[in-house]
Amino acid sequence: MTNAAPNTDYKGELIELDAVEQALAGLREKYGTVPDVRTKDGYVLCKTGIRELTSYRTSTDKLRKEITQPHRDFIERVNSYGKDLIEKLREIEQPLKDAKKSEDERAEREKQERIAKLRERINVEIWSFLDTAVGLDSNGLADLHDAAVAIDVDGYFDVTNEAEDAKAAVLKRISEQHGQTLEKERLVAEQAEVEAERRRLREENEKREAEQRELEELRRFKAEQEAKRSPPPQPEPKPEPAPLPAAAESKNPAILGVDYASGPDKTVSQTFDTSHLSAAADSYTKATVPAPKPETVTISRGEYDQLLADQAKLRALEAMGVDNWSGYSAAMDQLAA
Repeated sequence: MTNAAPNTDYKGELIELDAVEQALAGLREKYGTVPDVRTKDGYVLCKTGIRELTSYRTSTDKLRKEITQPHRDFIERVNSYGKDLIEKLREIEQPLKDAKKSEDERAEREKQERIAKLRERINVEIWSFLDTAVGLDSNGLADLHDAAVAIDVDGYFDVTNEAEDAKAAVLKRISEQHGQTLEKERLVAEQAEVEAERRRLREENEKREAEQRELEELRRFKAEQEAKRSPPPQPEPKPEPAPLPAAAESKNPAILGVDYASGPDKTVSQTFDTSHLSAAADSYTKATVPAPKPETVTISRGEYDQLLADQAKLRALEAMGVDNWSGYSAAMDQLAA
C-alpha cells in the first residue's frame, strides 16, 4: 500500500465548479424573487425555475463527488495506516504509563500520609491550646495567648496554610475568652465587695446587738444589786401615850379595875389594866433598836471575776468614747428605767 498522495491539479478540478458559480448570479437575478403563483405566468415561471435550479444542484453535487473521490480514497488509506501506527505506539507507551501511574499513586499515598501526620501535629500543637484554655483565669489566658503567638508554622510544609488558619483561629478564640473571663472576674470582684460590705454591716449590727444585750444585762445586774443593798422600809413607831396623873389613877375605879362589894363582910378584888404599859414598852423597844447593817451577798469567785471584767470593759468602752455612740443615750435611758 502506497502512502503517496494523488497527483491532482486542483485548479483544473475547480473549473467546472467555477462555471456553476458564474451561472449562480444569473439564476439569483432570474429566480431570486418568488413570482405570484396565483397567475398563470407566475406559476409557469416558478415551475421552470425549480426544474432549472434542481438540474444545477444535482449536477454540482455529482461533480463534487467526482472531484473528491481520489482524495477520499487517500484519506481512508491515511486513516487506516495511522490507526495501525497508533496501536503499535500504544503497545510501547502503555507499560510506561502504567509504571508512571503506579509511582504517582504511591507518591500520592505518601503525600496523604504525610499530610495526615502534619494535620495531627496541627491538632496537637495548635488546636490543643483551646483545651488548655478551659478553666484558666485571665492571667493564665494572657500567658497562653503569648505562647500561641510564638507558634512556628514554618515546618508544616504541605499544610502551611491550614496551620496559619488554625493559629489565627486559636488566637482569636483565646482573646475572646480572655475578654469574657475578665468581665466575669470583674463581676465576681464586685459581688465579693458587696458581700464583704453586707458582712461588715451584719457584723456591726451583731456587735451593736451584743453591746445592747450586755448593757441590758448590766442594767439588770445593777438593779438586782441595788435591790439587795437597799433594806425594806421599816414601819414608823407609834407615839407613846402620855402617863396619867397619880390621883386619877388612884381614884378611878374603872382605870384601877377595883370592884367594891357592898357590905363590911364583902372582900375587895382589884385588877389592873396594863395594856397601855405594854404598848409603851413595845414602842420604846422599837425606838431604841439600832438600824440594821447593809446586807451582804455571797457569790462564787467566777461570778465575782465576771462582774469585775464587765466593769472594766464598761470603763474601757466609756474611755474610748462609747458615750458618743448614737444609741448610748437610749441605752442609758433603758438602764435607768
